[in-house]
Amino acid sequence: MIPDLSQLLILDSLLREGSLTRTAELLGMSQPTVSRALARLRTHFDDPLFVRTGQRMVATTRALALAGPIAAVLDAARELDSGPAVFDPLTAQRSFGLYMVDGAVVNILPQLLAGLARLDAGASGLQLRSVHIDPGAIEAQLERGHIDLAIGRFPQLVNNIRRRKLWTDEYACVMRAGHPCAGMLDRDAYLTHRHVLIEMEQTSQHNGAVTRKLETLLAPSRILCHVPSYTSAAHIALHTDAIATIPLRLARPLAHDLGLVLARLPIDLPPVHLALYWHERSHRDPANVWLRAFVRSTLTASDPASADA
Repeated sequence: MIPDLSQLLILDSLLREGSLTRTAELLGMSQPTVSRALARLRTHFDDPLFVRTGQRMVATTRALALAGPIAAVLDAARELDSGPAVFDPLTAQRSFGLYMVDGAVVNILPQLLAGLARLDAGASGLQLRSVHIDPGAIEAQLERGHIDLAIGRFPQLVNNIRRRKLWTDEYACVMRAGHPCAGMLDRDAYLTHRHVLIEMEQTSQHNGAVTRKLETLLAPSRILCHVPSYTSAAHIALHTDAIATIPLRLARPLAHDLGLVLARLPIDLPPVHLALYWHERSHRDPANVWLRAFVRSTLTASDPASADA
């Protein structure tokens, strides 16, 4: 039978102390207990392990050969008992994979990159990667650790997936400067002008429901086209008289960067709920715990209305 940890602790101490009495004192054991353990170790290894010379016990060649492996086993056991390692973002070398819809890449990723830059010059060892994967594989990729977080709205993620709400958003409209509705966009004007609609296969059922509702409100002739992302819809709006209906937190930076006019949405659409998603296997991982806190604190600092979970 393989020696247990208590026997290995005794052998490790005997190798360092060369004394049954001193080993018993250090380990809080009686000397007979140490002696019995040594007898079992001698039987197991078929070697005397120690030879008494005067007042000291001198290790045999076999005992000396065991010193390194025993120390390694005990170090590993202590590591198991010490709890998870602490993640220090200023010294760590780590690349985090994030899955985000295109709106989050445009609106959230720049804020996170700026947040990393503010941490410290020593945080250069951290990287954020926006990973493009098949939307149907998000759960599997989180489970395998190929991505660390998903940011968006994915109600289909339920098996061993944890979720933390980031924010609730509303919709707004963007249109080119000089658009006939740039001064005022009421319900009648909204319904009579042409639109670019978003059809994202990679997003949740929510986007499909919003598109279907707009298709019921708008005459077919009022729909210019369907595009696969919010950013592409904004670019279509920039070059045509079409109106793009986009979540407000994304519409603001797109309007600023592209010189578009931002307008209040004159009809009712269901709100957009954005959340963080991660796998149960990563829930207590110190790096993932830090990443989740970093994402939420960064977004809260840049927009107090964010992270209102």
